[in-house]
Amino acid sequence: MILGNKLKKLEDSIDTHVIDVSKYNYSEVPVVLAFYELEGYPKLILELNRERNACKSYEEKELFLNKYKKVYLSERKMYRCILKNLINGTVKIRYSETLRGQEEYLFGALNRFKKFDRQKSLNENLCEYMKAKLRQKIHDVNQELYKLQNHPADYINTFSKFIGPNSISKYRKDIIVYKDVTIAETESNSYSVFYNENTTEDTKNALLNILAYFNGSPFFYYTENYNFNKKLLELYEQFDLLDMLRLREKNFFDRNRKEPFYLELPILKQKNDYNIVSIQDSEHEMIFELYHASLKQFESLPRCVFLYRVIEFGIVKHYQPLMRPSDFSHEEAIEYYADEIMVHRFNPLYYVDFGTYENENGTAIVRKRRAKYVNLTTKLKEEIKKIKLEWSNHYYLKNKSIGSIIYGTGRNAVAHGGGGRGNARYDYSMNYKHINDVNIFLELIARYIIEKLNPQLMNMVERRTNYYIQHNQYGDIFVQEKD
Repeated sequence: MILGNKLKKLEDSIDTHVIDVSKYNYSEVPVVLAFYELEGYPKLILELNRERNACKSYEEKELFLNKYKKVYLSERKMYRCILKNLINGTVKIRYSETLRGQEEYLFGALNRFKKFDRQKSLNENLCEYMKAKLRQKIHDVNQELYKLQNHPADYINTFSKFIGPNSISKYRKDIIVYKDVTIAETESNSYSVFYNENTTEDTKNALLNILAYFNGSPFFYYTENYNFNKKLLELYEQFDLLDMLRLREKNFFDRNRKEPFYLELPILKQKNDYNIVSIQDSEHEMIFELYHASLKQFESLPRCVFLYRVIEFGIVKHYQPLMRPSDFSHEEAIEYYADEIMVHRFNPLYYVDFGTYENENGTAIVRKRRAKYVNLTTKLKEEIKKIKLEWSNHYYLKNKSIGSIIYGTGRNAVAHGGGGRGNARYDYSMNYKHINDVNIFLELIARYIIEKLNPQLMNMVERRTNYYIQHNQYGDIFVQEKD
């Protein structure tokens, strides 16, 4: 039977004036309503999936796009018809008599999706619930049609590799799209990359590198070597951009107190309220790769080397074309960027300061201030102001420009070994913390250059912190006063 005939038969079998859950008892009804769907359509999609997965080439799979579209258009038409009839009061909701007297159980079980009005009858509440559920189903079908129209590769791509070390998106249902590659959730607490035989390795890597920039965290595609994957997982899970702030604390290496604050995944804005994050093409994919490499460096000294690679790329691709200098030095370029980062409005990267810390014995949690969200880039700007003041009072650095200090440390002392005692060293209380101060400049300069070379990425991150509070259910925590 051809698809058109199957759809006609399915549509004829659906009674758009009846929603029948009468064969289920009161404990089963909430589950049935929560996952309500017109059963024939998912079966048709699974059938198409099996046929598509048996295809060998991109061109064969591409022929299925129109078939998927026909199924979804038919499904949407039937959902719309039922919703219209429900609004007009011509739909009968049939349910078992066991549901009567169990209204509170039903309302409690479904309360997270739809608020119920205790002043209305059971049937009225069920009607209102199903209106909301049908609108959701129509929205879900529209999302699939949107993908077919705008990101058809999502219906051609196949699962490939897992991504480590942790969650890659704030909302687990997000589908992140770049060119013909998608990243989406797969198994519990995991994400994977999906691509096809026409996808290039550069595109696949570019998407992961771009997400590393948004998240401020390193990621990797799993290899076939389990032990190597495990090592990378353990390694990357220890990294945190906030170490730049921790190293700014006085007597950091002598302290035992822990203050639990951590970097949040950003909320990436979706398209048309769908679970789709669409990233526009970049003309400078290499800068994301260079920056991602810097995120994989844990200690100040190697991180400084890798951050400076981003700066050198930016000088060639951004500073020189922008300023068109007949003659310039790296110090001048760095001086320019050091000024620009202080007035630039970065994509936000938030961390949670819970306002608490463990006492020295680790036996109690003390609240010293109210919890709050802090934008890392804003905090780094504040630290830069302090660092400039410290350098202006330093016996040696006070006579040097910001550009020459950063260049002298970030390139000469760190990247080269011919300076004798001028080489950067791992003396934690001196060189190590000074390099970290330089890294704070370099971090913001790197992100500034990325955003200037990729203006299409600006405003992709949600700035309103109430969205983060709501998502994490931190409402109660954020109103607690200090002890």
